[in-house]
Amino acid sequence: MTKRELVNKIEMALDMVIAVGGRMFRIVRDEEDWLTITERQHKESEKHYSDTNQLISRFRIDGKPLRDCLEAITIVKYTALLDA
Repeated sequence: MTKRELVNKIEMALDMVIAVGGRMFRIVRDEEDWLTITERQHKESEKHYSDTNQLISRFRIDGKPLRDCLEAITIVKYTALLDA
């Protein structure tokens, strides 16, 4: 997956689950267009971002920004804004 593909998927998503190195993360867009990402097994990991670029640049998995984990990302579940 390229950075652009990931950005496009997140920008068009209402709710999605991604797997990264065997760990699951849920990304949800709220009614005010904020993005929340949470590791499924660690609810205290919840982080909020105002846009997609902030999310992929600032959210870290094992010390690496999400944008640096592109090859390891698999989309497990996806609900687009238009499908909601």
